[in-house]
Amino acid sequence: MSERWYVRVGGQEYGPVNAQTLREWKADGRLIAENELRRVGDREWTRAGDHALVFPDVQADAAPADETPSSFRSRTLPQILVDTIGIYARGFVPFFVLALLVAIPSFFMKVSFAFVKMSDQGDFSGAPPAAIAIGISMLLLMLLARPLLIGGVQFATAELEAGRRVGVAQVLTRARQLWPRIAKLFVVVWSSILFWIGMPLLAMLLIGSGPASAVSVLIQMVALGFLVFMAGRLFMNFMFWQQSAALGNLEGVDALKESKELARSRPEAPRRERPLYRGPAIAALWLMLLIGLSLAAELPFLVARLQGVTTVDEARAVVQALANSPAPDALTIATYVLSTLVHALLAPLIGIAFVLLYFDAKARL
Repeated sequence: MSERWYVRVGGQEYGPVNAQTLREWKADGRLIAENELRRVGDREWTRAGDHALVFPDVQADAAPADETPSSFRSRTLPQILVDTIGIYARGFVPFFVLALLVAIPSFFMKVSFAFVKMSDQGDFSGAPPAAIAIGISMLLLMLLARPLLIGGVQFATAELEAGRRVGVAQVLTRARQLWPRIAKLFVVVWSSILFWIGMPLLAMLLIGSGPASAVSVLIQMVALGFLVFMAGRLFMNFMFWQQSAALGNLEGVDALKESKELARSRPEAPRRERPLYRGPAIAALWLMLLIGLSLAAELPFLVARLQGVTTVDEARAVVQALANSPAPDALTIATYVLSTLVHALLAPLIGIAFVLLYFDAKARL
């Protein structure tokens, strides 16, 4: 058989190349163990990590086929939190670079939209066209970068958890390879969330804008109950979609199916050991940390802005002046900078924690 190979990554085929080129691609991070290889003349694709000529280190440490992968191991909730911090510390640079891919366009979007003010006629006809264009462009760039952040965090966490070092170039290469798969699921997941959360919320707003009555209040309460119910269901069904796509190598419906099954797994176990308990607990802790640090970061700027203000009317005048200002002042921009940094520093943490929770759920099956 020929010793020239084809490589398949995300449905795209590359080659044919020789084994030396494959090893060079591996060293550059362009070829990882989960990619597929096929010799010229063969018809079957095999996992790259199963070939000792390219991945001798993987072959030497490979576990028997009937054993659970080493990454799949049970952890208590405190262990997940401690290991999350340890992994983040070991891979801080690539994690922070990934977070900046989203944080930087987010910052410029905030600054651009700060120039956009509503006119007296209730529209944005007087807003600078350049600010609107830049703001929308940054929003689109932020959305395009989000799958890169998701895929990169999953890959880097799995590598660091397995004891392997990762570099920025390697992580970005793998994130780019995962982008098409994750981007498709990202659209599906967030379209579902916006629809099922947005519809009852819109109904509540429309009914609340009309005259109040016992019927309108009852309808609003029903819509609120439906919103809470759907929020819980969507969180449960989509809990592991990122991990199923990036680490489980599953596409579309298969990734969502595994996510739902893992989230509902082990219903007979104590509540503190179920993914349905641990997932919301991790998300709540991360959200409290984000809110707390964001408030702590912005508090000095708020104190500086309210320097000399002694009455409610004076505070209201400060707020009104900010709302009517045609451009953000230095304190506002400084607040945006610090808020962006806080979000960039904390964004990878929840992704790392859910990768470890995913490994825990797989191990407990």
